[in-house]
Amino acid sequence: MLSWFGVIVNWAQYLLNGSDTQCADSDCTAFSPPQLVDPTHQCAACNINFVSAQALANQRTSFPVHYTCLQCNREFVSLEARKAHYTQSSHHHYCEICDEDFESEVKLDLHLEIFHLYCRVCDVFFPSQNDKDENHAFNSHHYCPSCPRGFKTENDLVHHVRTHLPKALPCPGKKCNRSFALPADLIRHMESGGCRSRVTRHDIDKAVIAYDRARVITDVSHLLLGSDGEYTTPSAAHVWATNDSWNGSAFECVVCHKTFQRLAHLNDHLQSPAHADEIYKCPAAYGGCAAQFGTLSALVQHVEIATCGISKFQGQVHTVMDKITRGTRGLGF
Repeated sequence: MLSWFGVIVNWAQYLLNGSDTQCADSDCTAFSPPQLVDPTHQCAACNINFVSAQALANQRTSFPVHYTCLQCNREFVSLEARKAHYTQSSHHHYCEICDEDFESEVKLDLHLEIFHLYCRVCDVFFPSQNDKDENHAFNSHHYCPSCPRGFKTENDLVHHVRTHLPKALPCPGKKCNRSFALPADLIRHMESGGCRSRVTRHDIDKAVIAYDRARVITDVSHLLLGSDGEYTTPSAAHVWATNDSWNGSAFECVVCHKTFQRLAHLNDHLQSPAHADEIYKCPAAYGGCAAQFGTLSALVQHVEIATCGISKFQGQVHTVMDKITRGTRGLGF
């Protein structure tokens, strides 16, 4: 038998949430009394039954006797205990000032910087916006012009600014309707094998090797010379793991010894660029640093960011790379 408190609480939830049982009169908008006993929707904390799962969930979050984290499905003995959970758990992005949990760390950072004058680089809360702007932020940090976020290094800022660029570069793949902000992003999409054109990283490598006759961006020391006189990449041969990769507790990569619980995940790792031969190079002939890369997208991104002397020759490099990569645009399209 429910207590009178239980009856009152149940009626309150009924009035707040409504019911699926209406009066038989179609013109009547009044609801029939709720079902007071339903063991399938019982609150373990106060031993009260509710008419629906939604009513039970609302009661758990609305009444002070409950300190529930719905995301983790945990209840706490006090409000302070739940706050400690929010602040200490890696699954939460919690503002202690507003008592609000955010979906991501980025959204929490934006909230703190906009509403609480916080600088995440220095971990400092400023007394006023003028103090933050004039005496700290723009004089000390690399700040994004599109959002109030500071970054420790210029390279971090450059990578962040890319997220604000308009996605005006459509994928030319057949039936693929995705668009990208920069060429490196488009090439990475194609290399991933996720494009509907079914182009893969190996297709990209093969096309670039064929078009880069002068070896401006491909390193011949990492290529194989075939009997037909043409170069190819050693990674063109697909490597697959078998059940022999099981080490007793997991499937182990023989190259880097990283472990996986499923054989399919190990094979995904082997087919990824994780161990790709570094067949691409930053062209020293154009002031580049000769750094080597396992994928074309990594090289293109390096050129886009221009962290080495290649920035002085970006115009020429872009012309050369456009000619080389132009041949890849017909792959699988």
